[in-house]
This record gives sequence, C-alpha cells and structure tokens, in this order.
Amino acid sequence: MLLAVCSPEVAGRRLAIEGRRVQAVRFGRLALLLSFVEQSTYSVDEIERRRQEPAWLAAEARLLEQTVERSRAGGAVLPMRLLTVFPHSAALEESVREHYARWSRALTRLGSKRECVVHLYAGPHAAPGGEPYVVRVSQRSLRSSRAPSIKADAALFAHAQALWQACTKVATATRRVQTSGRRGALWSAAFLVNERDVATLSTLVSGSAEAGAALGISAYLEVPHAPFTFV
Repeated sequence: MLLAVCSPEVAGRRLAIEGRRVQAVRFGRLALLLSFVEQSTYSVDEIERRRQEPAWLAAEARLLEQTVERSRAGGAVLPMRLLTVFPHSAALEESVREHYARWSRALTRLGSKRECVVHLYAGPHAAPGGEPYVVRVSQRSLRSSRAPSIKADAALFAHAQALWQACTKVATATRRVQTSGRRGALWSAAFLVNERDVATLSTLVSGSAEAGAALGISAYLEVPHAPFTFV
C-alpha cells in the first residue's frame, strides 16, 4: 500500500501506526511511504466490498492521516489517495516510474502547503467531527471553486459571501465540500494555503465568527491538514 510520496530526506524512517508497520523507501529523488499488506485482504474486490464497512474504512483513513502527519517533520509529504494498493512490487514500481515526474512536480507544489476547512452554518451547530478527516472531507470534496449558491435571507447571504471571498483571496486553491443533508449548512470548503497564511485564515474566520454570531451563524475552522483534498 502506497500512503504518500515524500522528499528524499524522509527515506529510511520506520513507523508503527494503528498496529501497522510503515517504512519510507528511497526511489530516485523521492521517498515512498509503504505499508505491506496481505494480497488476499486487499484485493480490488475485497477493498470495494469493505468500503461499505465504516469501522474498517475509518481505520484505513486514520492510518493514512497519522502516517502523513508524523512524516511531515522529516520533509515535504504528498498524500496518496486512500487505499492506493498494488498487487505486487512490480506493479508498484511500474506505477511509480509512470507517475514519477508528475509526483515530483506535485510534491514541489503541494508538499509544504496546508489545507484548512471552513464550515458555515445558519443557527447553532455542533463542531464537525466523528469520521476521520479523509472520509468526512476529502472524499466528499468537489472539484469546484465557484462561490456556493446559498438560500438565506439578505444579511446571512451577504455575510456568507463575504467570508467566502476573503478566504479565497488567501488560498492558492479551493475545493467545495458537499454539505447535502447537514442541518443549517451554508457552505463548507477546503482552502489550500501556504504555511505562513494559516494564521491569516484563522484570524479571518475568528473575526467573521464574532460578527456572524449576531446573525445566528456558526463558523468553524478545522486545524490545518496535509493537502489530502488537492492531490
């Protein structure tokens, strides 16, 4: 299982996460974060069947998230999609060779950046949580940076749009996150930002939350993550 592609200084690291062993193996100017798994347990058919098991999927998501976060201390990290599994080492090597140039460029562009997620609700609402971040946010993201269409009164609409515009000005890229079925949801989005701009985004959201509270709006900023949503 390929969990992430990293800068070469990460090579050689060994981690134990969620009861699984993860190691960083050098490949050219990259390091590959790998977890070796049983082929029968992680065949294509078995993975598709078990995607419907929330507990199993959550465990795999936590493995990915924790591996990426713990590896960031050693260098730039580009997360792979959840459950990027190869049937054997030859298939892994073939894929790495095929994508080597693209992954190298993406690592340079994204590896040191952070993504922050903003959630906006009309009325009181509990802070988002529960499922692992990758399942709850990244797998529900839309390749869209368009301003959300909001059904709300004029004051709420103006506030929600103003915060959207302020956040997108700080971000280098934006992805909408699906909010269907969430009570009072106005919009949710992941914003890709430079490390130095995380504090700027946090200040924007906290300032907006104070003004929005008078309108009955609840705003939440999730702690920065690796760019799971943008790979």
